[in-house]
Amino acid sequence: MSKIPIMLKSSGTWDNYGIFRDFEVDAIVVDDNASYGILSSTIAEQLSIDTSDKIIEIKYIVNENCPPMEIRNDMGVRVYMETKKENKNLGSYPLCISVRDFNMELAINNESTSAGSSGSLNLLEFPSSPAIEEYQSEIITESTQTYIEEGQVYQDKQTVAAAMKNYSVMHKFQFRVKRSSHRSYWLICVAESCKWHFKATSINDSAMFKIRSFSRQHTCCLMDETFIQRKRTAAVLGSMVVPKYCDPKTVYTPKDIQTDMLSEHGLNLSYMQAWRAKEKALQFLRGNPCDSYNKLPKYFYILEKNYPCSVVKLKKAADDCFLYAFVALCTSINGWQHCRPVVVVDGTFLKSAYMGIMLTASTMDAAGTIFPLAYAVVDSENDASWKWFFEQFKEAYGERPSMCVVSDRHESILKATSVVYPGMAHYSCMWHIWTNIRSKFKKGHLQLHELYFATARSYTLDEFNERMLKIEEVDLRVKSYLYDIGYHRWSRVHATVNRTFTMTSNIAESLNAVTKDARELPIFDIFEYMRTLLERWTKEKLSKAKGTFTYLGHKYNKELEDNSTLSQKLRVRASTDHIHTVLDGVKRYIVCLENKKCSCGQFQLDELPCAHALAALRHRNETYENYCSPYYTRKSLLLTYEMPVNPLPDEGKWDVPQHILDEVVKPPAGDKRQPGRPHKE
Repeated sequence: MSKIPIMLKSSGTWDNYGIFRDFEVDAIVVDDNASYGILSSTIAEQLSIDTSDKIIEIKYIVNENCPPMEIRNDMGVRVYMETKKENKNLGSYPLCISVRDFNMELAINNESTSAGSSGSLNLLEFPSSPAIEEYQSEIITESTQTYIEEGQVYQDKQTVAAAMKNYSVMHKFQFRVKRSSHRSYWLICVAESCKWHFKATSINDSAMFKIRSFSRQHTCCLMDETFIQRKRTAAVLGSMVVPKYCDPKTVYTPKDIQTDMLSEHGLNLSYMQAWRAKEKALQFLRGNPCDSYNKLPKYFYILEKNYPCSVVKLKKAADDCFLYAFVALCTSINGWQHCRPVVVVDGTFLKSAYMGIMLTASTMDAAGTIFPLAYAVVDSENDASWKWFFEQFKEAYGERPSMCVVSDRHESILKATSVVYPGMAHYSCMWHIWTNIRSKFKKGHLQLHELYFATARSYTLDEFNERMLKIEEVDLRVKSYLYDIGYHRWSRVHATVNRTFTMTSNIAESLNAVTKDARELPIFDIFEYMRTLLERWTKEKLSKAKGTFTYLGHKYNKELEDNSTLSQKLRVRASTDHIHTVLDGVKRYIVCLENKKCSCGQFQLDELPCAHALAALRHRNETYENYCSPYYTRKSLLLTYEMPVNPLPDEGKWDVPQHILDEVVKPPAGDKRQPGRPHKE
């Protein structure tokens, strides 16, 4: 009697050509005169197969031209052993092991028996379908499951594995994986003599896993230093804190992780362990920043499909590296027609792995709030990127009469608008000019500050010239600097196009503040964050508009109420049907209601009745509705947000053509952000 070494191939599948694929390898040694029972039990013990509810199928391949032979009895084992004796190498004639559920086999036999004899059916009461019994348990989808027991069903193997990692951390012990495949997951304690074990297998070869056996009692000493000082990997801890980072605005620092882990699980982490756990959690949640670029083609395809008439553009370099991306949704394009044609543009730095700049364009709606028009991600604020941005913007929004741009006077913006929109007025943000004055001339005292802003907001030339003389008295250099910029770029009264209340780029700065937390996200998540922001704002502002019962939007209605209060103290003398003289103490103002003008300048520049105009209207017993800009009305506000931003389906349900999926977008070729925690300020 001699010993025969036999290689085992398990956990694989047979294909249509009789080839066993995707298997795991193990080995046994048996006597050459072993019976079928001894061979089966040896295989079951080595592969940890529970023969009480499993049936083992043993096959081997003699040669390529012969289908696999199955060993079913002692004679089959004898034939195999005689064949194996000719070549006792471990790798020759390996046994291919397949496992079937015992209940499934009985159900099949029961079904075939009932076809021939109805009496047999009454004796064997088995479920008609074993799959139904398996699905009766609730399917667990969260890896943060706190209680684990036999019979639980998990959506996949990954969820089971993550749940057990969390379980080991909470109970302060270590395990090791004894067997892991696409069909089984078997864990044992790291202590050799400990009886703790966990076993889960797939349900009828599906993705779902069911816990078959779980002995939760340890027979080893858990108070040993080895277990107390268990290594808490960043991946395990990261998976436990993932829900904390779903909202980019949530502030959950490594210090918070330290505090929570100590109070909830008794784990004393160092700061760096907590920081690495946070990085892992963000990676689990958002994926690799490099892969995010490759998701843009299918994302933009879905945007165009779900939002027809949107303008969505992606530009790549010759080597398929990302260059620019632009999005203007159809809802914004539709609402733009009901807003004053004043566009505020700005750029802000991104803090993701590959950095870059996010460019935005926005305007003000009839309530005086931010209405985003377009957003883009580019490499930097340069001539080429701004020119490309305005080209896409023009394709989406075209050109309207009296259209103008307000910005922070970036040179590339000035050049781009002059090329793409020749002849269009370009204005500067008052605050940006004031910042330059303070840094250039070291002048920031209150008197000069008040004089400058009062001068910029002047409604008449007389007011402007009077205030400029006072600025000249304070510092002649400031007056020269403002003159060199050009009065028409920052002064309301010198503007060639009426930009009414939009004297600064504050709405762009406010939009940057809203997206501050999203700037650390990968590029795919940045674009989706902006879309969901528009979705939420559109719904909220439409609800407010429907709840508005004044003729004008909130901001302009308040302005009108303030003017109405001032008008109560004024005296009116009619000259003609449309021309009135309004007396404010010793001052005299001429109001022409037909032309919607007042000598104070406010009526025509704000396109809203000033106090003098309201006094004249009250004298005529006439309402103000016909003398307000239509861009300030509740009707315009409702039309601006009449087209909703509908939600996108889950990414797993996107129907994208193959040629879109095959498109490659590599990360930008520039330098990546240095590793480590990015500076917040």
